[in-house]
Amino acid sequence: MEEKFDPKKRFNERASVYDADVLKIIPGYVSLHETARHLLERSLPENAFILVAGVGTGNETVSLAERNPGWRVTGFDIAENMISTASVKVNARGLGHRIELVHGTVDDVFQEAFDGATALLIMHFIPYAQKLSFLREINFRLRPGGTLVLADFTGDRGSFEFESFVTAWEDYMLERREREDVDEAVSRTRRDLDILSHASMLELIQRAGFLHPRLFWKSLVFSAYVAEKGA
Repeated sequence: MEEKFDPKKRFNERASVYDADVLKIIPGYVSLHETARHLLERSLPENAFILVAGVGTGNETVSLAERNPGWRVTGFDIAENMISTASVKVNARGLGHRIELVHGTVDDVFQEAFDGATALLIMHFIPYAQKLSFLREINFRLRPGGTLVLADFTGDRGSFEFESFVTAWEDYMLERREREDVDEAVSRTRRDLDILSHASMLELIQRAGFLHPRLFWKSLVFSAYVAEKGA
């Protein structure tokens, strides 16, 4: 019997190689983060307080703080090794006074009145039954009008579009990774990930209390959205 996919275990095991691996897996990964940052910079104040869901190895968090000297950032992650790796980067850049890292889930973040929040490439690891609750917890911690930037693996399973995009994504990875690793990634995606369609994602964001969700970036099976918290 095949072992059930465990995101916490996976990311604890891959923390040391994540920075190199993710570029081989997500086409346009750098442009996604740059575009998300520009959206936040154009909508948030100079003294903004940002929540980063799934802080990973800390690159996003460090970039937001370094490029915006007045911003404070709180980031959380379920993988202890990711938090440890991120802490090294934060301390090496002398950003500990503006960045807080939390080992745990959104429920372990006790601050409120964040001006903006990001959840880039983590929601497909959250089971269907927990996705709405997750977004509502993010919403609860934002001030009215606060900005959400979210990226996820999206698509209508079995549709022509989905299958053609998965095939192209597989080809992208094969130019950068070993066949065994690519086969495992595609198999895990089809078997283990709880993937929403574009329409379902827009509906979910609205049900969580956000207004005017709109697509701002797409690369094959990966899509990114921006929305604002209602009053």
